[in-house]
Amino acid sequence: MELEPETSVSSPVGLKAAATVIFVGHARLPHSLAPRDSSPVVSVELEADTSSGEIVCVGAKAIPDLGSKLLSSVLVGHNINESPADLIEELRRRYICPSQKAVSTAVLNAFEAYQRYRQVGLQ
Repeated sequence: MELEPETSVSSPVGLKAAATVIFVGHARLPHSLAPRDSSPVVSVELEADTSSGEIVCVGAKAIPDLGSKLLSSVLVGHNINESPADLIEELRRRYICPSQKAVSTAVLNAFEAYQRYRQVGLQ
């Protein structure tokens, strides 16, 4: 019998280092795509190293598996301090679906969450 490893609240899965912060962006799905039994919102999480600005991990909700993998491949390794315009353009060019605008908006909102974080001086 194999035992599953326990995950505890004190050791979150996915956090790369203590110097990282997660920034979340949300956007509404088009009404025609919104599931009846769950939230009609796309969420994108960007885990960034606050000292270097490097995006180290990406999470997404209400985005299919391949779309989530594409998000990660486009965003991980880039600097959250830089303009997301080129990254958004690449997503729009490579992720063709009815929810494309919502995904792009959620990514932009996550970048804006980081800018608000910097302005408030929570670093």
